[in-house]
Amino acid sequence: MSLNIGLVARCLNTEHIRGMGKYVYELLSHSKNHPEMHWRLFGDDDRHGMVTPPGANLETDVFTFRGDRFRAWEQVGLPLRLRKLDLDLLHATEGALSLWQPKPTVVTLHDTLAWEERPDTLGARLYWDHTIPAALKKCAHVITISECSRTDILARWPWLEPKLTVIPHGIDEAYFTNEHSAMHAELARQIGSAPYAVYLGGPMKRKRPEWAMEVIAASRQKDLKLVICGFGAAARRTAMAGLPPHLHGRVLFAEFLSDAELRALYRGAQAVLYPTLYEGFGFPALEAQAAGVPVIFSALGSLKELIGPLAMVVPPHDLDAWVSALERAGSLGEQRAPMVAAAAGWVRKFAWSESFASHLAVYRKVRG
Repeated sequence: MSLNIGLVARCLNTEHIRGMGKYVYELLSHSKNHPEMHWRLFGDDDRHGMVTPPGANLETDVFTFRGDRFRAWEQVGLPLRLRKLDLDLLHATEGALSLWQPKPTVVTLHDTLAWEERPDTLGARLYWDHTIPAALKKCAHVITISECSRTDILARWPWLEPKLTVIPHGIDEAYFTNEHSAMHAELARQIGSAPYAVYLGGPMKRKRPEWAMEVIAASRQKDLKLVICGFGAAARRTAMAGLPPHLHGRVLFAEFLSDAELRALYRGAQAVLYPTLYEGFGFPALEAQAAGVPVIFSALGSLKELIGPLAMVVPPHDLDAWVSALERAGSLGEQRAPMVAAAAGWVRKFAWSESFASHLAVYRKVRG
C-alpha cells in the first residue's frame, strides 16, 4: 500500500544543513528501499533549493506566504496547501505545527528549549503557551529524540504520553569507513602542525563557546589551538573582533565545513570540547566518539545518554576539571586504541536505519 507523506523540510531549504537538516536528510535517504513511500517536501525560501538525497522518491514544494513574522506560512499557508493534496499524513519535523491540521499530523518535538528560552512578550506567550499546546492536543502522534526530552515534554504536557514515542538519532555510516577525506585546506594551513581541540555548537549562550576558549587559555599546552565550528559568517566576524589578545592565533573560526571535512577535522583532534548546558540530543558527543576522539562534556540533559567509552565527563563549571580532562586526552598513549575500538562498537547502536524503521512504524500506525 502506498504511503504519501508531506514533510516540513525548511531545514533542507537553506544555505547550510545543520543538525535538524541532517535528521530529515537521513530519513529521506533511508526510504530509498521503500518504493511505496512518496514524499512531498515543503520549504519556504525560494532563494535556495532543497538539499535532498539521490534516489529518494520525492518532490519539492517551495513557496512563500505573506505574514511570516506572524507564523502565517506554518499556520495558514501550509494547511491551505495540504487541504488540496492527496497525502496520508504530514510530518512536522521542526517542533512547531499548525493548529489547523487538514491531514493527520506527526510532529517531532526535539526538546522544550523554545518554552524555556522564549521572550516574555504577548505574541510569544500566545504562540508557545497556547497555540502550540493546542496543536499538540490535536496531532496524531509526537516523536522525540531522547529519554531526557521525553521527561521534559511529559513534565509540561503529561496528557501526551499515550501518543509520544522516543526515536533517537543515528550516526553517519561514513564514520566507520576507511575514507581518506582531507581537512578544509585553509583551516589545515592555519592549524599547521599544532595539536588542536574542536568546539562544535554555534554561538548560543547555553552552548558556551566562551567556556571552551577559557579551557584553552588555562591549559598548560601553550601550542594547543581551538577550532570553533558552527558560527555563521556574521557571528564569526563578531567573535573574532572580540577575541582577547592572548587568544589571537590560538582560536580559529572555521567556515562552514562539509560532512567529510568535519570528519577529517574530528579525526585529527586531541579532543572535542562540548560544554553545552542542555541538548535534546547532542550530535557532537556521538560524532566525536565515532571518529575515535575523546569528547569532554557534562552529564546534563540528554548527554547522560551519550556517555560512551571515549566520553570524559566533568562538572560544568569546574575549569580545572576541564583543563585536566583536555590534557589527559592528549596523553592516553596505549590506552587510546582499546578505547577507540570500544567506542566504535558502542556508537553503532545509534543507527539511522533503526531510526527510519521506527519512523515508518509511526507513519503506518497514523495512516491506519
